[in-house]
Amino acid sequence: MRSSNPVFSKIQRDEAYVGVNEATYGGITLKTILLLFLAVISGSTVITLTLDGTIPASSIGGLLIGSMIVALIAVLIASLSPRLAMPFAIIYGISEGLLLGFVTMIFDAMYPGVALTAVLVTATIFVVMLFLYSSRTIRVTSRFRKIMYTALFSILILSIIFGILSFTNSPLVASITGDYFMFSLIISGVLIIFGALMLTLDFDRAEMIVESGADKTYEWVVAVGLMVTIVWIYIQLLRFLAILASRRD
Repeated sequence: MRSSNPVFSKIQRDEAYVGVNEATYGGITLKTILLLFLAVISGSTVITLTLDGTIPASSIGGLLIGSMIVALIAVLIASLSPRLAMPFAIIYGISEGLLLGFVTMIFDAMYPGVALTAVLVTATIFVVMLFLYSSRTIRVTSRFRKIMYTALFSILILSIIFGILSFTNSPLVASITGDYFMFSLIISGVLIIFGALMLTLDFDRAEMIVESGADKTYEWVVAVGLMVTIVWIYIQLLRFLAILASRRD
């Protein structure tokens, strides 16, 4: 009973599922919606302030890196300490929104329309995967988890290897990415599918948390975990749509 989402690692190790106030599906849903709402508000705000000149273009790089660091620290604390999950989940939602605001603005400036399409497709994927999981069309079995863990480990290893080789201008990278358009399109598509399947593992984890009577503080941890997966899918969709738009242009 383990999830591929690293945010849930603390829950997987913690055996003290006790508390007067127990986690509920409604609580998880409301907290996930709240984090998404905070991300949308902060992202929309930073886009507006940048476009009207309040935030100078020269400071975008620094703010982008800063929001990324804050989001990383916040999500780690929220996942490792359920007692601190609420404040740091909120910090994560706001800082992640700032990061996504800058990323969305850059992508949409280069390829108008990709951001809205990515949002709609992300929402569609979430609803479809929730339906497939709740209807038991997709069953999260031990074998399924093992496959997902293997895929996650492989993605991390390959990302590190390609990152190192790209800096060395290795001919191996050039030979593999000969048709850069198709290579990038296939990789982005695979990562989107992987993110969608990660959602089913996270739904399974949320179900286990509720059914086992976990304390209500874990609702924030689960909400952050779902948020991480949703952001993953959205960013991969932005890349996928941008690649398609670049070939069209």
